Amino acid sequence: MKRIGQGQTAEIFRHGETSILKLFREDFSAEAIQHEFDNTRIVLELGVKCPQTIDMVTINNRKGIIFELASGRTLLEEMIIKPWSIERRARQMAALHHQIHQQSGEQIQQKHKTVLEKNISNARDLSDIEKQQIMDYVHSLPEGRSLCHGDFHPNNVITGKESWIIDWMTGASGCPAADVARTLVLLKYGNLPKGAPLMMKVLLKIIKSRMSKTYIEYYLSLSGMDIREIHRWVLPIAAARLTEWIPPEEKKDLLDYIRNQLKKFNTT
Repeated sequence: MKRIGQGQTAEIFRHGETSILKLFREDFSAEAIQHEFDNTRIVLELGVKCPQTIDMVTINNRKGIIFELASGRTLLEEMIIKPWSIERRARQMAALHHQIHQQSGEQIQQKHKTVLEKNISNARDLSDIEKQQIMDYVHSLPEGRSLCHGDFHPNNVITGKESWIIDWMTGASGCPAADVARTLVLLKYGNLPKGAPLMMKVLLKIIKSRMSKTYIEYYLSLSGMDIREIHRWVLPIAAARLTEWIPPEEKKDLLDYIRNQLKKFNTT
């Protein structure tokens, strides 16, 4: 099989003419893999365009999912190749995100707030007092029952003749404002791994900055949501992200933001 991509959790291989194999690292959570398989099927039934799941397999003690092949480039690749298209692609991304949030998430097993609370409690970089402050704050936020992607960013949208939304492992039932806050956190703080070319880091920073502004303006115009609803979620979203595989500089930026926010809480 020919490998066509890889990430922190899995490698992607071409699997015949019309499908791909997403083969997860050997120590990766079997429960999380099952979530991706189940969520993708539910989302497809709801009418959201995503690659169909074909089968679950085990190869050399590694679990994998065979998906229908989604033809095209990611939105990020499109914007790197055609930087003049950033605003148009940002609006496209906002429209797709808004369409997701029009669907009910009640069939999805995972609840967004529950996942957030679990990740915050597992954030080793936060003290017990900091965790408790954030958890108490999360309890005051709305539950929501909308379909949420949980990791919606330009690399999880493939565009060609059609637009496909991929990687539904983090799909959950929850509040759209929280899902949008996650996207804004990724666009603002997300970094390339250590060793990535400096030119690529600079280019990505420019793209994300321009994209973020257009994306949020267009999403707000479509949804009628108040930006303050989204800002309320940024603190817990940032705290939960600390449990992920992220570069040290991103972790530092997130911790600085979190602790600055907690200081504001303590002075009010």
